[in-house]
Amino acid sequence: MDGNIDLDLDINLLDLDPAVKVLKMIYSFESWPNLLKLADTFFNRITQIYNNYTHNNELELKHQRPLIYYYGYSLLMLGLAHKEIENYDKARTYIKAYSDLSWFKGLDAEGLNEVAYYKYISEPNLLEVEVLSGNIQFIDRYVSFLLSNTKEVLPGLITLLKTATNFNLNIESHLELFSNSISKFEDTAADEIIINSYQETFFINMIRYKTKIQDYNTAIKYSMKLLDSAEVTNSDKIFKQAVVYFESLRSYADATQIKDFEEKIINFKERVESL
Repeated sequence: MDGNIDLDLDINLLDLDPAVKVLKMIYSFESWPNLLKLADTFFNRITQIYNNYTHNNELELKHQRPLIYYYGYSLLMLGLAHKEIENYDKARTYIKAYSDLSWFKGLDAEGLNEVAYYKYISEPNLLEVEVLSGNIQFIDRYVSFLLSNTKEVLPGLITLLKTATNFNLNIESHLELFSNSISKFEDTAADEIIINSYQETFFINMIRYKTKIQDYNTAIKYSMKLLDSAEVTNSDKIFKQAVVYFESLRSYADATQIKDFEEKIINFKERVESL
């Protein structure tokens, strides 16, 4: 999906859980304008449902989780979308909004768990925005958080790589701290769309960073991994990016790497011709 294409979808026509799935899909496609529009619509809808509940004790029942989950999720998506378009001030505003949802009425034990969850993720998300903004004094604190929260390592490394590339930093010592984690997830085919998206984004940012510090051999290695991932996910966009990155690095590749690349392209061609 092209992020510049306006998606004609009325998310208000969906029940809440299918709406969340749509937002996750749009996020995985990195379609930030559409994510902003749909997340804002979703937030307004949840707010209206909440107001009806608090004033009239009427609650839409077609959802599997507490209403606070959907309210927090809409804020989370708005914060993520603004972060991705580098509107960091607005991203901070939304992150701070879901960092304390204890005011939400009608919270039961499950709802309180959701409040605690959004508070928990607000800290690293705010640190991420600070790091991406170029406030490099937060990097060590962010790295410490990632070392203690292994589930956040993959998106966290993407943030570190983007920051290093944008602000001409060398983060080799930081990457070494996560060498075991990197080895595990870079060679593991994920079966979840968002994890696949994270993996491919990691490969892309590793290519850019390694090229920037002139570690061309590693950049080529990740170009090949990106090409392999394109085959798994059947993504034309990722395939094109992988080819462009490799071709930009071809002059640094050895004969074995060039042969491997060309064999993969032939395999792609044969598969397409057999359709």
